[in-house]
Amino acid sequence: MSEGLRLQQVSTLRQAVPLPDYLFERHMPDVDHRTAGEVLSHPAFATVRRSYVVGTLANYEITRFPGNIQAAAYRTAAIGVLVCLWSASDPADRATWPTVAHFKQLVSAFSLAGTRQIDDFIGRLVRTGDIVLDRVATDGRVRLLRPTDKLLAWDRQTLKSYYDVLQALYPEPGYGPAVACDLTFQRAHRKGALAVFPAIGKFLHRNVDLLPFHQMYQGGHILMVLTDLALADPGKPIRERDLIHLRDRFGVSRSHIRNILQAAETAGLLVRTEQARQGFVPTPRGLTAVDIFIANTLAAHDLTYRLAFHEMGRDVCAPLR
Repeated sequence: MSEGLRLQQVSTLRQAVPLPDYLFERHMPDVDHRTAGEVLSHPAFATVRRSYVVGTLANYEITRFPGNIQAAAYRTAAIGVLVCLWSASDPADRATWPTVAHFKQLVSAFSLAGTRQIDDFIGRLVRTGDIVLDRVATDGRVRLLRPTDKLLAWDRQTLKSYYDVLQALYPEPGYGPAVACDLTFQRAHRKGALAVFPAIGKFLHRNVDLLPFHQMYQGGHILMVLTDLALADPGKPIRERDLIHLRDRFGVSRSHIRNILQAAETAGLLVRTEQARQGFVPTPRGLTAVDIFIANTLAAHDLTYRLAFHEMGRDVCAPLR
């Protein structure tokens, strides 16, 4: 199958489900940034979505994800909150300190995990050397969460993977400092990103089809991989055995993968093929749910890029349109 025909089939499948109007709203109304609807409507989106799946998901493999543990939406959110709090902290302003209580308050706003899960994850990251609990000299009861160089390096590489995709979509003026893993940019980016957390929580919960899978270990990622495989060869159903390589990569069992597939079928995101009852293909609804998540994530990174430049007192240099 030619690349042109494949992309045409992908476009037709996605357009079978109308895009909701809210995708063309800004995550922050007072900041001019590219919306999820603009990203999703970009003529090259079908091409770069594979780069997104391959490039970004590599950072969530169990051997690379902080704590060497299965990735889940609440764990990813927790790491983002931690780095953002640390970046925005001011030793002279106690209200900005990255205390455990402040950290839990922000993570809880995502409504993705309970307090005990967060406590367990903090303990895991301490044991693996990803974070340190610092004692405050003036108040021995207070502990501050500090990301180590190991965690910050992972965060920079993860940011780069998202900005690599945006760079392919919008090469001018581009996303140079993010792609270059610049340390000054990382600090400014994470400091500015604190303001975006409510918007991130909102778009996660608005995408109701995908939300249950974010709460399963690697659930959303496994659906993205399946969808990517299906779109690479639209005439070929994806069988459970085609996803076996994800067991070691994501640190999940075969039964866990099977449960995700069954849940997605029940939710109408996948359908079994008539010619191969053990094979799955994504429905237009399923593909749209995955694409909306990708587009929202890229739009949020375009927004935080601009907030980082504002934090650094610089201009991104070019109009969006």
